[in-house]
Amino acid sequence: MNKSIVLLAIISILSSCSQIGTQPESNPANDSVQKYLALAENDSLDFKKRIQYNDKALSFIDLRRNDSLTRDNLNRINYQYLKTESYKKFKSCINVYQKKVVEKRDSLGIAKLHKYKGLYFHFLKINDSAYFHYLKAEYLFNHLNDKYEVAKVLLNKSYIQNDYNDYLGAELSAKKAYFYFREKNLSNLQFRSLIVLGNVYQSIGNDDEALKSYIDAIGLLTTKNKGSLEFNINNCLNNIGNIYRERKEYKKALTYFNKAIKNEKLHQKDPALLGILYNNIGYCYLKTKRLKSPSILYEAKKILDSLNLKDESAMTDVYLSNYFHLNKDSINANFHAESALKLSREAKAPDFYLTALTHAGSINPKKAPMYIQEFKHINDSLLFAERTARNQYFKIQLETEEINQQKETALKQRSLFLIITIAIFFITILVFIIARQRLKQKELRLQHTQQKANEEIYQLMLVQKTKEDEARLQEKKRIAMELHDGVMNKLTSTRLNLSVLSFKRDSETIEHCLPHIEEIKTIENEIRNLTHNLNQKTIIGENSYEKLLTDLIIELNQISSVNFELVIDRAVNWEQTNDIQKMNLYRILQEACQNINKHSDAQKANIHFFLDGNKLCLTITDDGIGITPNKPKKGIGLKNIKYRVKELNGKLNVNSKANHGTTLSIAIPLKN
Repeated sequence: MNKSIVLLAIISILSSCSQIGTQPESNPANDSVQKYLALAENDSLDFKKRIQYNDKALSFIDLRRNDSLTRDNLNRINYQYLKTESYKKFKSCINVYQKKVVEKRDSLGIAKLHKYKGLYFHFLKINDSAYFHYLKAEYLFNHLNDKYEVAKVLLNKSYIQNDYNDYLGAELSAKKAYFYFREKNLSNLQFRSLIVLGNVYQSIGNDDEALKSYIDAIGLLTTKNKGSLEFNINNCLNNIGNIYRERKEYKKALTYFNKAIKNEKLHQKDPALLGILYNNIGYCYLKTKRLKSPSILYEAKKILDSLNLKDESAMTDVYLSNYFHLNKDSINANFHAESALKLSREAKAPDFYLTALTHAGSINPKKAPMYIQEFKHINDSLLFAERTARNQYFKIQLETEEINQQKETALKQRSLFLIITIAIFFITILVFIIARQRLKQKELRLQHTQQKANEEIYQLMLVQKTKEDEARLQEKKRIAMELHDGVMNKLTSTRLNLSVLSFKRDSETIEHCLPHIEEIKTIENEIRNLTHNLNQKTIIGENSYEKLLTDLIIELNQISSVNFELVIDRAVNWEQTNDIQKMNLYRILQEACQNINKHSDAQKANIHFFLDGNKLCLTITDDGIGITPNKPKKGIGLKNIKYRVKELNGKLNVNSKANHGTTLSIAIPLKN
């Protein structure tokens, strides 16, 4: 297929891009951008006007911004510059777009950047650069899972693969694109994929598959898409005719060429194809000896020369030279042969030049050795250039694959590093939680051990108190026995001996009683000794919990500057409290008094035990400086009090005002 037709097909693919952008913001500048972009995208206008509208749209964009709307507008402007073949402006605009998408790491924008650069270099016939950017775009669109864009890039890439004679690669790319477009029922792009496949099969001489591809493409023509595919259908008919032409089935070839040329709009819409069709028809007539006049070939040359298609015009000269040679007109034959050589050389089309050399040598035996030598030189150069180009092509493919592989490896390493970091983070948190739980368990065990030790201490205190009371009881019993066995007996004996004085009062009787009167002094001294032993202060009754509390207050008053006063209501019955309650209340009182002593600067503290219904209440009030609010405390005294109250299922209330003292109120339920 002719290169100009290839470029036309690429532009058609580009035109099939759906322009789906973000909803534009409502502001005057952006409204102007959207207005001029809509005009630039109007295919019914000529290129010059569309370029002017595109320039206007660009002028209204604030290039200092780098938001998604700005990048989307630049993307559309790049697209229009490509469609209108304004390559210099495209190059300038794409550089601005590149800076913005790279700065924002816009993956989709970077993928479109490479797609447009590929198209740009493809239009300029810099195929190695085009192929490089197509590969990059394909990789990025694959990464974004944008199958539609991947398919379009594959289709464009297949043209370059076909040019580099990588027919297998071109077939695979075109087939992948075709299968996707067929699945999505995109008939225009499906049609173009079949045309590429037909070109590939035609290049490798697989005419049957090429014909099948072209016929399938024509079969896609429907009433709905006839207008958009009409001129591509003509290209397809021309390609089918070329297959039969190469098979030397000239009558069949003419059938398809004539079908294509019947389109009356061809001269206006696609004059290049019209010139090529005139060429092919003239050649077939020439081969079937039906060419009575070279007018059709002259018409073809006139069209091709006006379009500056020197390579195709050179082929027309070859056909004209052949016509005049068959008609024994050596002057015109040589003239057109030389013209074919000149044009193909100027077109830098080596394949056409070789064909022109072969023909020139066949009609001009004198110059045949020179043409043969030139043919050999050009052929060798062509083979070398083709080999170099293919090496460059495969090198680009290999380097791109290596870059992609390196990126994949870097991404895997980054993912692995991230996974390891997250794993270490979670393990650290887990270890911290386990350590914290163990510490809490250890603290609970310590508190349990302390509670048990406190209970044991309290039991020991009770045992010790019991022993003291037993010793006191034994002492009382001893004193009672002393009184009974000693004093009472002596008093009884003295009373009986002195009772005689009631009957006799003579001097002898009085003399006899005097020693017994002295005995009374002895009894008096003995009683004095006993009472001296009994003159000990006892506070409260036997085996009493109140004695423990009283002893604590006495001890505190001896060692503290605070005057502690203890009041226990008579209604309080300690028999209703168990040992754990007594022990915890004792410790609470001990801890609270110690805190008053250390921190309150109080002069006086009142401690009051009383009943409130079925609850035993304790209030401890001081006249100190109070507790400063929101001031962190380093000690654990109040925490211990709260813990003990909680263990007793009680309630704690702390009421404190600065310089007005503190009141600690505790209420615990009594057993039924």
